Amino acid sequence: MLDYKLVEAVSAVIRLGSFEKAAQELGMTQSAVSQRIKLLEERVAQPLVVRSKPIKATDAGLRLYRHFQHVNLLEQEILTDLPDSLENTHFRGVSLAVNADSLATWFVRVAEVLFLDYNLLVDLSVADETNTLDLLKQGTVMASVSTQDKRIQGCKVKALGAMRYVTVARLDFIQRYFPDGVTPSALRKAPAVIFGRDDDLHQRFLKKNYRIAAGEFPTHVVPSSEGFVNVTRTGMAYALVPENQVKPYLESGELIKICDKLETRPLYLHYHNIDSQMLKAVVNVTQAIAMMELAKIKE
Repeated sequence: MLDYKLVEAVSAVIRLGSFEKAAQELGMTQSAVSQRIKLLEERVAQPLVVRSKPIKATDAGLRLYRHFQHVNLLEQEILTDLPDSLENTHFRGVSLAVNADSLATWFVRVAEVLFLDYNLLVDLSVADETNTLDLLKQGTVMASVSTQDKRIQGCKVKALGAMRYVTVARLDFIQRYFPDGVTPSALRKAPAVIFGRDDDLHQRFLKKNYRIAAGEFPTHVVPSSEGFVNVTRTGMAYALVPENQVKPYLESGELIKICDKLETRPLYLHYHNIDSQMLKAVVNVTQAIAMMELAKIKE
């Protein structure tokens, strides 16, 4: 039998990445946390964490961490279902991974419904849509929104819909950089704003539609979906952004589409294959909101 006080200590260190933060959360000394981990490592006869900065989990540590997450989830549901339990008046928590564009547009509605209808507090991890699956594989989250449709071991996957992206800019920016229309030559001179160096959405858009390769156009790097739009509103750049995020600015005329070409990015919900009413609620709510907010995925 596992001693869950020991497993809890390992899980806290893996999740928070440090003995100090884990000790603060658990209300004990760093020495006590270290002793619990050492004791569990002796019992399972293998290391569970790599003592680096930040702390990293070994494969065995990740397996224990995922197990503890599942046990915690089921325990919360059992306590909530018991009519005389003090826990049934408390909030429950669920950890999810989502990309920044989804969080800035439609996923906040998911969090709202989960809180109002299911008493759930969300712990959101924001990552690039191609990297959110890594958090699910590590056991850091119970579900993640990703652009990848391939199912991973121990998980299920549901199609959500597609985000539609449009290229927008201010009128004065368009007049300055695109006086003769949106051409490959003009795009090579016009500053664009991108989310990060590993964000290939803008690069794929230019390569597919205008045969412009990465590094052939000037860019601002702004790793914030909201900041992305604000930079565009200042007239510093044009941007490829979610259509529903800039809808108010398009309607007011503050921003204008510089071309009619669209970029679509399909999204999928991956989640652990465990029997959990809480997880079912997350899946059902996410699918329902996505159906209202996202475009259909083209076959």
